[in-house]
Amino acid sequence: MSLNIFLLCYTILILIQPIFTDIYLHNPRGSNNRHNENTPERANAQLSFDSQNNNRGGYNVGDDGAIYYYANSILPIQWTNQHSCNDVNADCTLILQYTCNDSLRDGASTTTIPVTVAGEQNSTYRLTEDLTSYLNCRVRSRNKNLFTAEQNLGSSSTSTRQNPAGTRYGYECPEERDYYPYWQPTNWIDIAILTNRQDLCSYYRQNSQNIQSRFACTFSSKDILIAANNLGIIIPNNKEQCEAFSDSRLNGTKPSWVEYPSLNQPAPECYTPSYTRENHLGDIFGSDMPVYNWTLPNISAKKCVLRVRYNISTADYDSWNINSTSNLGNLYVMKEYFANESTAQNRGYRYQTNPQIQLFDGLNLTLQLAINTQQYGRVFQDRSFTFEIRQRPTEYQDRPIYNLNVRGRRGNIVQVYPALEYDFVPNRLEIPPNSYVHIQWIGSNTTPPGAGQGNQQIDRNNLLLLTNKKINPNWNQFQYLNFTGLYIANLPELLNQSTFLNLSLSDLRNLAASGQNTDPLLLNATAYFDLGPRLITDKSSGIYHYVSTRNNDFSNRDQKGRIIVQPFQFNYQTIGQNTYTTKLEDTTVIFPEGSVNTTVPIKLSKFSRDQLSQILPLNGQNIVSKQTLFDSVYVVEPYDLQFSSNIQFQIPFQELNNDQKNVDVLQFEPTNGVYLKLLSTLDTNNRVLKFQSDTAGVFVFVEKSSSSIWVAGVVIPIVLIVIIIISTVIYFRLSPNRYIQVKDQLTKTKRSFFSRV
Repeated sequence: MSLNIFLLCYTILILIQPIFTDIYLHNPRGSNNRHNENTPERANAQLSFDSQNNNRGGYNVGDDGAIYYYANSILPIQWTNQHSCNDVNADCTLILQYTCNDSLRDGASTTTIPVTVAGEQNSTYRLTEDLTSYLNCRVRSRNKNLFTAEQNLGSSSTSTRQNPAGTRYGYECPEERDYYPYWQPTNWIDIAILTNRQDLCSYYRQNSQNIQSRFACTFSSKDILIAANNLGIIIPNNKEQCEAFSDSRLNGTKPSWVEYPSLNQPAPECYTPSYTRENHLGDIFGSDMPVYNWTLPNISAKKCVLRVRYNISTADYDSWNINSTSNLGNLYVMKEYFANESTAQNRGYRYQTNPQIQLFDGLNLTLQLAINTQQYGRVFQDRSFTFEIRQRPTEYQDRPIYNLNVRGRRGNIVQVYPALEYDFVPNRLEIPPNSYVHIQWIGSNTTPPGAGQGNQQIDRNNLLLLTNKKINPNWNQFQYLNFTGLYIANLPELLNQSTFLNLSLSDLRNLAASGQNTDPLLLNATAYFDLGPRLITDKSSGIYHYVSTRNNDFSNRDQKGRIIVQPFQFNYQTIGQNTYTTKLEDTTVIFPEGSVNTTVPIKLSKFSRDQLSQILPLNGQNIVSKQTLFDSVYVVEPYDLQFSSNIQFQIPFQELNNDQKNVDVLQFEPTNGVYLKLLSTLDTNNRVLKFQSDTAGVFVFVEKSSSSIWVAGVVIPIVLIVIIIISTVIYFRLSPNRYIQVKDQLTKTKRSFFSRV
């Protein structure tokens, strides 16, 4: 009985915790329904979408230019979410999506777009969904099988448990906003799903509109949709009723059951989100905020918008296995502790808004719980302003492009919250040689007044290499690379002495002055700056620390960054419980389904034989000195990672001098120098060498004729050491007096040593 009371009271404490959380997009800049307000609060929360965020969040629309990214370039999407993810406190799911259409626009005011053809065409209003999609939402019956608690909903898809009155937010469809995957057609293309529930990844991927078509009941033209909307007509949401539907007010016009093809895109990635704690808008482990590195699609689109949705759900009821039969107060919580539902109801243990519960039978003690069934669970959202995706020019083909941007706005940490102070994105960028870095930033000329340099209401940025002073070598994570610029310093290097990425003096001047050259506080610069992609070759290998002199203010705010240019090729691949394939040049590595139990960032690198001895100086030099290797070395990090299913390598023959029949594959773990010979097979049809491993590490290739000598050179010393250890143990067991004598002598030696010290 006492255990039941404990469980009952413990669950009550959980119920009392309110679910109230926000999400803010920081790169690209999230609007949170702002436009150009010069006040900390947004003017219109219903401008374009239902964010359910705090009115102070978001950034103003960019001025003096428009952000663009090249197709297949890498864009770090960064955000902060207020409550926990990847934790036991709540179920968390984040959905990243984008949409592209030449008619999308940021608008020129803070007024919500009207539901008219003229409004859709008027550039004054922000447009991220079209009028047709919203009209379909207005005239289509909502899904009445959904759990809506005791909320009083309307009949159309504009009414949901979270928005029962059907309040309009631009042309957004509330039902589509609140549920994923949505069963009706949508213009949003899935990028990734980050969820605590990895068991749902297959379901999400298989039911994404990226790969699966949708069906809907609809009219054949926008004019008929407008007429049906004006008449308050609601049409069915299923095939049988749609084909049988008729309304005399439409003069014989009937809707049709239409298939909308899939969006013909890859299935979205599905990962475990980074750990974040509740009641916190800030960084994750590793001193940065949540991020998803998006490889942009290979398209050309003048206007695109990114959105992130954040769902947080309670475990007080089974949200995946509940339906309309539990509506109108028919859901009882913890009913297993009561004789019947009537008793539970009398004590207040019924799922409803702000229930008053009687803790103990016969005791006049009640508590009111802060529960709003409209928000239990809840979806939050933010969207970017429009951006362009450009096709790559010929000179940029077949090489990675990394976007380097700026996040944040003017002001100190209190003035800008929940936005951010200025910083570079990413502020730590690691790239392989022969890659492009695209430096670009945008700000606003109407940002709310705040602390900082120059005029109070303008965003300005610049970039210079930090002064090149002596550096503590222990700070260098990569001892084989040279540092340039002291990160703890605040003064920039002279331009004519700057070696930043080996850029031209003209580029260095543009970065330093943000395109102008007449004002030290960049007052004559524009809010938008674009250097364009710049090729970074292996001659630039090293670590570069840089700063924005416009915004960096020691003891107030820090705007610095680090670029690491490696001398070898590599790529990062985040893997989860699904199957993932990563390629590095012509080599393929396959991570089978279930090879890891959670989301893990993998780094696949390729060294030359000479680089192996430089980058892994201890064991790397040992293996090079003991054996003549082929000139391809592959590294999978983190080194200590164990795989539940073997990862599979496919190495092209040309990397083995086409002498694939005379090759052994060796693996060693560089921190302890343990070596292992791996089984390999030849695929002569595809001309690749195949092998597998259940751990990360370093993989090298040696000639078979000498591999036995190499193995003997490693194994025999180990065997001798083991023999010596075993012999010593046996000797002392047979001669215990001798063991005592040796132990006493060691004790005396130890005492003598410490007395001398």
